[in-house]
Amino acid sequence: MIFEFKNNMKKIIIYLFISILITACSGSRKLMESGNYDAAIHKAVHKLTKKKKEKEIIVLEQAYKKANERDLEQITFLKKEGNPDNWDQLYTIYYNMNHRQNSIKPLLPLFIKSESRNAVFELRNFDEELIQTKQKAAEFLYARALSLLDKNTKFDARKAYTDFQTVKKYYPNYKDLDGQIQKAINMGTSYVNFKMKNNTGVPLPPNFQDELTKISLSELNNNWLRYHANEVKDLTYDYTILVNMKNISVSPEAIKEIQYTESKEVPDGYQYVLDSKGNVKKDTSGNDIKLPKTKLVSCNVLEVYQNKKAIIAGTLDFIDNSSGQLLKTDPISSENFFEFRSATAMGDTNILKPETKAKLGKRPLPFPSNFDMILAAGQTLKGMVKDIIWSHKELFN
Repeated sequence: MIFEFKNNMKKIIIYLFISILITACSGSRKLMESGNYDAAIHKAVHKLTKKKKEKEIIVLEQAYKKANERDLEQITFLKKEGNPDNWDQLYTIYYNMNHRQNSIKPLLPLFIKSESRNAVFELRNFDEELIQTKQKAAEFLYARALSLLDKNTKFDARKAYTDFQTVKKYYPNYKDLDGQIQKAINMGTSYVNFKMKNNTGVPLPPNFQDELTKISLSELNNNWLRYHANEVKDLTYDYTILVNMKNISVSPEAIKEIQYTESKEVPDGYQYVLDSKGNVKKDTSGNDIKLPKTKLVSCNVLEVYQNKKAIIAGTLDFIDNSSGQLLKTDPISSENFFEFRSATAMGDTNILKPETKAKLGKRPLPFPSNFDMILAAGQTLKGMVKDIIWSHKELFN
């Protein structure tokens, strides 16, 4: 499951990526002067690992001092405020300060030749502060999360999950953390039951409902929402998506005979061209002049046209199970057609059109059963239903 904690991690990664881009595109002095101290430190450290340039040493010294002063001021304020919610933020600040000094330690000492001195970097051991703030943050967040679970609402359970995940970041095996996380997931997740109801009065094929509800809904799942096409026993469903079948009709089997004739002019030898005296005309070479002759050939066709149609219609209802409220209803309908054409011919079949020839030699087919027609219409309905569910996923939370 992908939940809010992972989303927050994505945001952090994006922020770091943007910071790296800014660092790459700006000099360390410019970054420091804009107040982006840690980016300036990162830039200067990167350059100093390659070559000890005095201007980068000075920037590193100044940015390091300013960054620590800013963080210490924030720590003083947060401690004075006395809000237990600040422990997590305090831990983050101490962690960043510790990381900052660890990034420069391998470079020390750094000598500033023009001033005949080593650059000054105040280093300290943050172990005690890190341990204390991490313990206090975990204790507070764990207790707050338990209190949120006691409220027994999905929204509070989701907030509790976020707190538990932060605790897990600090202490993966903290108390009964994994069990509480699973409890928060269970309480915070909304479950949607997808099912069908036949209100048509028409018996349905034995496997019709199974086929219609055999829709892959897993890709519709999100952080706190789960769709089930197969109802899970003893699970309380928050919402129902109901395929409410209201009308099913199958037309009678229809057979229609159509008689028609197709004709075509075909070659039929030659005829001589005569002059006014009845003699055969000659061309300039002395040969008889003759023209091609045609005749009209016809073929009688008896075509048999078979057709049958099934229609399914109803609504797709979105229901809030806790209140019984109908959140949304959309009409749904699909059709399935059976059509077949066969033909026999009397006459010269060579003159028939290609589409007419294709019908020859075929015999009328057995009509599909009503159940088969309904099943086929149901397959078309499945795609329509899934598209509607996707377009209304915002109805659930």
